[in-house]
Amino acid sequence: MADKELIVFDFDYTLAKTIESIWVWSPRGTRLYKDKPYIPVHPSMLSKHKIGDDEKIDDDSFKEFYSLDIIKTKPITLTINLLKYYLTNCHKCKVYIVSARPQSVEKDVISFLNLYDVNTTNLNYIGLTNSDPEAKIDCIKNIVNKDIYNSISIYEDNKYVINNINKKIKQTVMTYFIELLGNEIRITYNEN
Repeated sequence: MADKELIVFDFDYTLAKTIESIWVWSPRGTRLYKDKPYIPVHPSMLSKHKIGDDEKIDDDSFKEFYSLDIIKTKPITLTINLLKYYLTNCHKCKVYIVSARPQSVEKDVISFLNLYDVNTTNLNYIGLTNSDPEAKIDCIKNIVNKDIYNSISIYEDNKYVINNINKKIKQTVMTYFIELLGNEIRITYNEN
């Protein structure tokens, strides 16, 4: 039996508090891009924002996510320390960040992590350029299918991923739901 462990982290609001917003195209928009009005919505608020019949989200809605402001982005210390632990002390761990952001942001993410003394030598970054939680689940499933792992752990702030990953992967996945509550962080363990 394999003794390798797979560890997967999300980036935005799992490892870092980021400032980028999703642009919801709306006739009531307060900002313009190419003469199209939009409402900037922070990703943590998107599930609370009801998209109206005359509003939409498309590929251009994610323009801000093609870069990362490493100065304004703030670390989530608890999960950054977990990432450090896995990368430094777990020699049989394969560690990934799987992000909805594009692959082109990898250098910014690595630069940000290096600011907080994360040794990124053995870190794998996969940028999906896709915010659909099913895309993340499929990506993780592809990683799992390429090797044999003794255990799989996922740190994620998206409830859909947490609630559905075990339906798509035959092996049990230990999930850790990350919630920011003001200045507090809650990590909820769930073994499905």
